[in-house]
Amino acid sequence: MRLPLMAALWLAASRALAQDAVAASDEADATTLETLTVRPEPEEVVDLYRFENPVEVEPTVFDRSWKEPTSLEQLGKNGGIVPVLAGLAAKGIQTGARKIPGWKEPRQEVIARPPPLDEEQAARALRLQQSGDP
Repeated sequence: MRLPLMAALWLAASRALAQDAVAASDEADATTLETLTVRPEPEEVVDLYRFENPVEVEPTVFDRSWKEPTSLEQLGKNGGIVPVLAGLAAKGIQTGARKIPGWKEPRQEVIARPPPLDEEQAARALRLQQSGDP
């Protein structure tokens, strides 16, 4: 059983060796060319914001209520993520506290102050403005 397998392998190897000998004689006649370095074309950088939209779109309800997320640069300028998260936590606590039953909004009573000029002074100021004199 092993003998036919070994014979088949020996025949295949001898044919491959014979082909290698023929290829070696062909290489002696071949001309060698200079080395050529192939580099890919530089990719064109596509700037998506180079053209402005010619259509002016009016703001919608969504645009007025939408707030862009803070960029990493702005986070760094504001002291990092910790102060931003502290502010968000404070907002969450404030909105949660307003839902507590019995919560009243802190309000300050409005006190109207008297007008800065009485009627005579207001009439004089109006006359001076209309005449153009300082």
